[in-house]
Amino acid sequence: MDKDIALLTLNEKWSCDLSFGWVPITSKEAIENVEIYNSNYFQYYTEEIKEVIKIKLKVIQLLGIREDGQFKEVNIDDCNFAYDGLEYIYTDKNFEFVLYFSHENSTTIGGREMISEIHEIWPEYREHFRVPLLSD
Repeated sequence: MDKDIALLTLNEKWSCDLSFGWVPITSKEAIENVEIYNSNYFQYYTEEIKEVIKIKLKVIQLLGIREDGQFKEVNIDDCNFAYDGLEYIYTDKNFEFVLYFSHENSTTIGGREMISEIHEIWPEYREHFRVPLLSD
């Protein structure tokens, strides 16, 4: 898939206003089926989330977009679900879910099924949930 098509589709489906970044924390309106978590706690569940993506969502390859412009298809086992000095967005080829790892110590997840699965594997997610600060 072409990078420009992927970016346009992310913007259309998830309101990812890229050249880079996705800021639902300060969005003018809530984005349906999107939740934001504190990354310090989310990181303890990344392996379980990879298993959910592989087994329940039946996705092995993700589209990975990195803050420095790198765009590539990547095997889920090779994904680093964390901020490492660069921000990352991962999605499946149909854009049914999106994972965004940002410098704001936040991990943003989009997708009803993905969120439901996260709630199953991480019962105390509510204690580490960040409420978007809707801007005027």
